[in-house]
Amino acid sequence: MSSQWSMKCLRLAALAMSACVLAACTPGSSSIEASTSESPNLSKALSSLPVQVQDLMGKTGVPGVAVAVVHDGTTTYAEGFGVANLDTGAKVDADTVFQLASVSKPVGSTVVATLVSDGTISWQKPVQSLLPDFALGDPWVTSHLSVGDLYAHRSGLPDHAGDDLEWLGYDQTQILNRLRYLPLTPFRASYAYTNYGIMAGALAAAAASGSDWPTLSDEALYQPLGMNRTTSSFQQYIAMSNHSVGHERVNGSWRVTPEQFNDDAATAAGGVASSVNDMARWEAMVLGQGKSGDTQFMRSEALVQALFPHNLSKPLPPSADKAPGQYGYGFGLAVNGLGHTVISHSGAFSQGAATFVGMIPASHLGIVVLTNGYPMGVAETVGMTFLDNAEVGSPTADWWAIYSKAFASIRQPTGSLTSATPPERATPSKPAAAYAGVYRNDYFGQAIVTQHQGSLTLAMGPQGQRRWALHHWDGDTFTFTLAMPEVSDDSLSAVVFDTKRKTMTVEFYDDNGLGTFARMN
Repeated sequence: MSSQWSMKCLRLAALAMSACVLAACTPGSSSIEASTSESPNLSKALSSLPVQVQDLMGKTGVPGVAVAVVHDGTTTYAEGFGVANLDTGAKVDADTVFQLASVSKPVGSTVVATLVSDGTISWQKPVQSLLPDFALGDPWVTSHLSVGDLYAHRSGLPDHAGDDLEWLGYDQTQILNRLRYLPLTPFRASYAYTNYGIMAGALAAAAASGSDWPTLSDEALYQPLGMNRTTSSFQQYIAMSNHSVGHERVNGSWRVTPEQFNDDAATAAGGVASSVNDMARWEAMVLGQGKSGDTQFMRSEALVQALFPHNLSKPLPPSADKAPGQYGYGFGLAVNGLGHTVISHSGAFSQGAATFVGMIPASHLGIVVLTNGYPMGVAETVGMTFLDNAEVGSPTADWWAIYSKAFASIRQPTGSLTSATPPERATPSKPAAAYAGVYRNDYFGQAIVTQHQGSLTLAMGPQGQRRWALHHWDGDTFTFTLAMPEVSDDSLSAVVFDTKRKTMTVEFYDDNGLGTFARMN
């Protein structure tokens, strides 16, 4: 596991891609009976849904859950469970507003699709023609990069590019400007999930419309669809009545997360907040290929482009009876054992949001599950179990076992020295003054090492707002405890100084080879 992986996965995306893809959602056909768009098992699936939700809430203690089901363009089920806020005891209902986390990506994709529909933009529109200052590390890639490329995660940017800068405190403009310093994998021939890639694509679309992204989302999608309890602004979300808050788990007990996560900097990728009633309206429009009720809300061709596979999010599996995972423009795609396309996406914040949307167009069926607890796999398990029950009559896999294991693995300790013990006869360090100073690189900016009575502190980010005490390990190697909610408390990052070359390498930030800083003084 890479040193940043825990932070990245839970920071915005959880498992990020199609939830079906995670478990290679293509069970053998021998276990599946024929199904039709009438979903003969739907009544049974609906009746068992509350029991499944309550069972998982009992197992995990997740404070609040809301679920809605759409079939044939109609909301056939919408219900809330538990509490929206443990401190106030406010109950969850179908209008309670939750943070969507990365389910914001497919929602935002449909915002762009409205502009494609009216001819304002195309998915193939070069981003730099709309955002002249935006650039990646390769000038040719920069000039050819399209809105669709960014929404399909095929720009060549590394996984979760820019998320580390956000956590350090950099703003949207600074983060987008620094993406040009990241190494690239082959353009349109690789997949890496990028929140700020999506955000750049969204900003290009907003520029084409002459608006900012939250306003565009509201005027192009939320208001026309009657999604009156949906917003792409954190301040509007927390100002809403009947809104849920995030909860974290500390020593086995749940509590309201002290600092709620504000994702305005990457709002198109993770900053939408909505209720299940509103999301049901959205799913009905998507399943209707752009039709809402009796109104053709957008041209079906514009939306279908987003639902078409444009990239492989998971390589070909070793088994011939399973299809590779795919990604459209902001939508995860897979094929189930009936040969039906499953459109889905997960989302999560470690500060307390875990969400899932899943749709099967062949059955005119969709489900949305929103929760307000640290991600543990509850939303995905409820969603995938329901879709199986509705299509097949029973689960095709033990989804809870699959997802709970996957989420638990994310919080495994990281860092090359995490499981090691300091040498009994460690080489002494040099005097603290030999290490103290201002270091810098283009991507992360300044890193300042200060000394006080022989002890060292590392500060990174604007105004040095992220700080860690450095502890001597051996020779010129020090460590710090990561101390962030996204990773295990046992995780350590090595910090290695080279006083001859006047460099410092911070292991936790070295995934892309950019963790080395040059000393400036």
